[in-house]
Amino acid sequence: MTLRVHIDTDCGVDDALALALMARSPEAVEVVSVSAVFGNTYVDQAAANARGVLRLAGCGAEVYIGAGSGLARRPVQRMRPAHGVDGLNGAGFSQRWKLPELERGHSANALAFAARRQVAGLFLGPLTNLAKGLLEDPAAFRHWRPTVMAGAFEVPGKAAGGADFNTWSDPDALQRALESGVMPRLTPLDVTSQVLITAEDLARGADRCGSPLSQRLTKAAGPYIAFHQQVWGGEGCRPHDAVAAASLIAPQLFTFEPARLRVIVDGERQGRIERIEGPPNAEVCAGLDAEAVKRLILGGLFGRDALEAA
Repeated sequence: MTLRVHIDTDCGVDDALALALMARSPEAVEVVSVSAVFGNTYVDQAAANARGVLRLAGCGAEVYIGAGSGLARRPVQRMRPAHGVDGLNGAGFSQRWKLPELERGHSANALAFAARRQVAGLFLGPLTNLAKGLLEDPAAFRHWRPTVMAGAFEVPGKAAGGADFNTWSDPDALQRALESGVMPRLTPLDVTSQVLITAEDLARGADRCGSPLSQRLTKAAGPYIAFHQQVWGGEGCRPHDAVAAASLIAPQLFTFEPARLRVIVDGERQGRIERIEGPPNAEVCAGLDAEAVKRLILGGLFGRDALEAA
């Protein structure tokens, strides 16, 4: 049975890989709607990138412009070294299309509407849009179990204090979700960093696939891979958001365990997530079949030829 999904994204390089993977996996998932959030780039640019990736992948899902800053309105980082000013290292999409606002008119409750219809949620950036939705319509999200790219436990994140960037960008948002009755399923850096994709993997896949989207993603991934080699080591990049997306496409490749979590919302350790005593308020991915996930990502992005060549 096809899983219907709403995606929330700050569309940088690994977000774009995740969106393309989801759009190109119609036998497993249907992308029904998308919302953009600040993070890897400006929210308007994130929305344009998301729309562009989806259209090139043959997906017509509506894209909404969401939150441009976090709940506490801290200064927004305007450029990330792995993603560039436009989120895709110069391969970003034009903002010529007028996209609807998440908090205006008929789209005001798009997230709540998705939750009430039992549409799954995949959150790839700061959780600000979800936190605002919870404030407006908390009943809609009760017992929702969105998949969230967040967390750095044993593996240190690259944001200040060792947090993952998404949680560091708006720690109050994740904490609100944990306190609200939502049961997020976290895919932390501890597991997403186990999947390594090289420049050769992407170039070979794009060459075999030959689509404009594949070529654009390969171009965007160049500086992203260089940054990962510098800060993570190894010969390639960790496609964090694409790994989180893969957990919806092939859940049998992942292991989740219940946990009670708390977010440090300020100070030197802002954005760090702690395990505490008490009844579970989340699930955390504890393991995955890294090689199978890599093959799934490359196969989904580029087709069976790339899958067999990986």
